[in-house]
Amino acid sequence: MFKDINKNKKQNVNVLLIGRIATNIADSLFYITILWYFKTTFHSPMILSLVLIVDSAIDMCAFIFGPLIDRIYIKNLLKYVTIGQTILSVFATILFYLTKWKQLALILLLLTYVLSTIGSTLIYPAEEKILPAIVSKDELTKVNSLFQLAYRILDLFLDALATLIVTFFSLSKAMIISAFIFAIALCFYAKLYLPKNLIVYEKDNDYFTGKYLHDLLKGWQVLKNEGKILLLIIPLAVTNLFYGIASVGMPYFASQYLTKSAIGYGGLELFSSIGGLLGSLIISKIGILKQKLERIVVICLGLAGISVILETMIANSIPMLILVFALSSAFWISIMNINFEVLIQESFNPHILGRIETINSSIINCMIPIGSFLVS
Repeated sequence: MFKDINKNKKQNVNVLLIGRIATNIADSLFYITILWYFKTTFHSPMILSLVLIVDSAIDMCAFIFGPLIDRIYIKNLLKYVTIGQTILSVFATILFYLTKWKQLALILLLLTYVLSTIGSTLIYPAEEKILPAIVSKDELTKVNSLFQLAYRILDLFLDALATLIVTFFSLSKAMIISAFIFAIALCFYAKLYLPKNLIVYEKDNDYFTGKYLHDLLKGWQVLKNEGKILLLIIPLAVTNLFYGIASVGMPYFASQYLTKSAIGYGGLELFSSIGGLLGSLIISKIGILKQKLERIVVICLGLAGISVILETMIANSIPMLILVFALSSAFWISIMNINFEVLIQESFNPHILGRIETINSSIINCMIPIGSFLVS
């Protein structure tokens, strides 16, 4: 009996991971294909900016969808959303052929993109909600780091892969490939075995009021009452604020102190990605002391900040060390993010976790565009 339970847990982790990887690939391909269509068809930077604004706005408003994630049986949510994203990809392919009605195609494609992005906003917090229900507390850190490790490996080449597909295939074929990969993700989500008694909406539960808006406010109230989590969100939000500032200033910083070409900025991004990858790898191998999660988050944030300060201090004297400190900063931030995620999963009941995850996401993600705006 216990062997069967452990087997189901391990199978669930593998199935969820493969499903999420497939969703990430399909999402990236969908995004790149839509952007490339707008670029080649309308030649308007304003339209591309509109897509980026929509993307940021949905990230900032993720908290709106929290009660929905908590109310619906999470396996059904994953299935229905992925079915919707598959259909939207096929619909987008059809819209590519509306060459005589470009304005109509533009409006419908923007709407298609918005709906697909909302779908992704629903799916991603679902993982954080599922993991505590299928993994023991002792394994949470290693499983979270395994997921982050897989995503960071994908990040190293995913956009490049999507761009190659769009370049060597037609836009319609690239979108069909995206639909096919969404369908693969759906097949894996359908295989999940999730205990309904842990993560299904119950009308008499303390975390549900029966009204959507009240359920939404309940999430904010529960987070507010958990003071230690709220205090940790603030430095994470500030980190993202400076990330937004750095995303604008980093190309200029790299060209001034490394090389004048794009190689310097590319090298900086590469070393940052490697640092994040190493952080995820280290945590997956050694785990952490659960009793000191809050302290570890603060220490990692401090070490990441010191790395950034040293990065700017030695820029004039030893430029190549910029890459080392960029790697170090990303390394500590990666460890901090994984530990913070484990802390969230361990601190809240699964019935409220969808709302907590989306609220955290909204608070933290809104800082990036604010940081970018402050620089521009």
